[in-house]
Amino acid sequence: MRALRSSRAAKFAAVAAVALGLAAGATGTANAAGHTSPWLTGAQMPQASAFHWQTQGRPDGGFVGNGDFQWLFTCGPTGPLHALHVSAFAQQAFATKVHRVEGGQTLLRFSSAAKAKAALKVIESDYANCAQRIDRGPVDYDLHKHVHASVDRTAWIQQGIAYRLEIRNAAGRPGNIPDLPTDAQEFFVQRGNTISFVQIEGTNAHLDATAGSLNVLKTMAARLG
Repeated sequence: MRALRSSRAAKFAAVAAVALGLAAGATGTANAAGHTSPWLTGAQMPQASAFHWQTQGRPDGGFVGNGDFQWLFTCGPTGPLHALHVSAFAQQAFATKVHRVEGGQTLLRFSSAAKAKAALKVIESDYANCAQRIDRGPVDYDLHKHVHASVDRTAWIQQGIAYRLEIRNAAGRPGNIPDLPTDAQEFFVQRGNTISFVQIEGTNAHLDATAGSLNVLKTMAARLG
């Protein structure tokens, strides 16, 4: 199944706080105020030296149990929240002054650690096997020919994995198709009943640099505790 996504920044900004909070989920590492937080700072985001990420608003720790979000490759006929059996999620957007680039972090809450672990396995399977559902499918708006999509695993740790995504047109240039970024990096780490999902996307050469992917995964894991 092809899963389209519109600008995540707008969706992140719309998330409101509810009573679930963080108390029953990920603990994270201590911040400067002595509290714990699973959220990355702008300096901890991927390719921070190139994009100088700034948070848009502040994550309030609240989770919502309705709505949906989408990522690039999914196999099933339903949206990711339903397919993964997510109980609730919270999001934080990151902005950069670099044109046509955005980033964000999503915390996915599950009813148990076992369900979170199973969800990470589904994500890994989807990213390994579903690229062909988009590859040679969408048509580039400029050349009116099918684009080529690829996904590469760039780093992994125990219960964590990172990918680089790329879409190119028939001339080898970034594809022009609606709702899908031409370049992206996506990171997933599971601890307890939570999966932390970090992504940066858009059209920029720095989005293809993956040398720091392992450090990002380790930082996400440390934040989750």
